[in-house]
Amino acid sequence: MNVLLKPAIISKLQLESIENTEEGIIFARKRISELENDLLLMDEILKQSLFLFIGLMKDKQQLIFTEAIKQLKKESLSLNKLAEILSNKLDLTFSMIKWNLTKFRDFGLFESNGQRGNTKSTILATELGKMLNSTFARMKTKKL
Repeated sequence: MNVLLKPAIISKLQLESIENTEEGIIFARKRISELENDLLLMDEILKQSLFLFIGLMKDKQQLIFTEAIKQLKKESLSLNKLAEILSNKLDLTFSMIKWNLTKFRDFGLFESNGQRGNTKSTILATELGKMLNSTFARMKTKKL
């Protein structure tokens, strides 16, 4: 059975019965090795998923996404304000930019800090969004 299907945590009773024995040490080392291998596998799956996601984005979407990340690194903005800034900077319509930013938020690349619709609500890049941006930057560097 794949270790991903096993629970990562064993019960306290199981642990107490094996923790100070040679079998317990062997079990712990084996379990740690399995978990490390699973983490490597999950990391590889995540990287491949990010490459696929970037491949599905159109050129304008990639541009909107990367510029949004750059802008959000500089200052905290609402979704509308970010869309307005990007619209002026990229010479694209406000509605196109806002629609894409909303989709990116729905995909988990951005999140709203505060209640949606509130003018004081700001948009932030999530860890997933930051990872996608760094993957995209590495891909662009390799192409050059």
